[in-house]
Amino acid sequence: MGRIANFVKTIRNNWKKSLFGAGLLAYGVDYGVDSYHVTKLMRTFCEEAVKFGDEPVQIGKLRRITVILNPAANNKKAKKNFDLYCAPLLHLSGVFVTVLETEREGHARELVDSIPPSTDAIVVAGGDGTLSETITGLMRSRGELCKIPIGVLPLGSRNSVASGLFEEAEQHKVVTMANATLAVVKGNVRPIDAFRVEVLNTDPEMTENPRPVYGVGSVEWGLRRELRKKSDSLWWMGPLKGWAPLIFHSPYFHIAQNTGFIEANIRYSPPCGGCNNCYQQRADLRREAPTQQSSRWWNIMSLENRRTVTQNVEPVVDYTAIANETCTVVKETKVITSDLNITITDRSQDHQLVPKLVLEVGPEVKYQGELLTEGFKILKDEKSVLKDVIEAKQLEIRPLESTSQPSATEEVEDNLSIDNEDFEVRPIRVSILPNSVRVFCK
Repeated sequence: MGRIANFVKTIRNNWKKSLFGAGLLAYGVDYGVDSYHVTKLMRTFCEEAVKFGDEPVQIGKLRRITVILNPAANNKKAKKNFDLYCAPLLHLSGVFVTVLETEREGHARELVDSIPPSTDAIVVAGGDGTLSETITGLMRSRGELCKIPIGVLPLGSRNSVASGLFEEAEQHKVVTMANATLAVVKGNVRPIDAFRVEVLNTDPEMTENPRPVYGVGSVEWGLRRELRKKSDSLWWMGPLKGWAPLIFHSPYFHIAQNTGFIEANIRYSPPCGGCNNCYQQRADLRREAPTQQSSRWWNIMSLENRRTVTQNVEPVVDYTAIANETCTVVKETKVITSDLNITITDRSQDHQLVPKLVLEVGPEVKYQGELLTEGFKILKDEKSVLKDVIEAKQLEIRPLESTSQPSATEEVEDNLSIDNEDFEVRPIRVSILPNSVRVFCK
């Protein structure tokens, strides 16, 4: 009993050190349990990957992939996570892997041109920004209908596309990365929609327009973007960093950054599922004619080959015979808001839905109290905070010189984000590209 009493007395007299030690011990136990859990998970995933590696090589099976890795993604944790949780599964599955690492911003667009012609698939190991750069490089060089399948590994700080494909509620991040990797190995592919962003030439002295940028996530301008950018500098807040910008900001945060006073003219065309007008603009509606089968005896006599050809024939819709009077209608409106956000309708559950862009017009935020309440709802993606929602197949956003913005202490350049990559605010046209990107999925 004396030892117990002395132990309790020591803890009471040194409560600060005792509290620190208890916290350190709890962290160590939690880290050990998590490491053991991750080891068991990886063993299970590796055993599944080995089954594909033991299979005989078949004609048409995925054999060569090129990985575009952004080592700077997620605070330089992407390369470590790729080597620990993704690369082992790829190698065990028997595929030949070529890894190309980006060295600077925009480098992924250039690396696309150096991909070997024998590559069967491209795997993007990074976040939304790396994926956008890769798709931009592919569409600029090979056309706006990407025929080569793309794998998406969620190794960045923001992974909206990968989250929609592989993430489930309360799922360990290692499980998400492993599922994304095994999707490449298994070869299950489905098309997703993308969008094209073009700068509108309003300067008559400009002879050439900047090349378009492509994305699959979102276009953000205003309060939502500023809060997320601010949270990156508050990494030391840990799990609270996403909400901390609502409190920890300068008095002129939402004024100097123009987040409370966006004024723009919006011109848009309503969504269209396909018609004679869209047929000339959408590459996914113009299907290639089936190739003529060889007349050699083994193709004629093979019952299995004839069955395969018959089963793969899909009914082709003649869009040239479909008329839609509203397809060419152009509507115009003016918005004054703190936040604009453009996304693509999720058609993963129902591919028969009409592809469309969704422009969400947020509230006007002018005061600190409004920033706390409305900003909290915006970060939680609550639809009740929106002033208006515009659905379209094509949008034009033309910024206006704000008449309601107070004078800031210093001039700050305003930017918008395309898949988490920053660009200067200029008049832009955003167009939907349905079924233009093929991605690996579960």
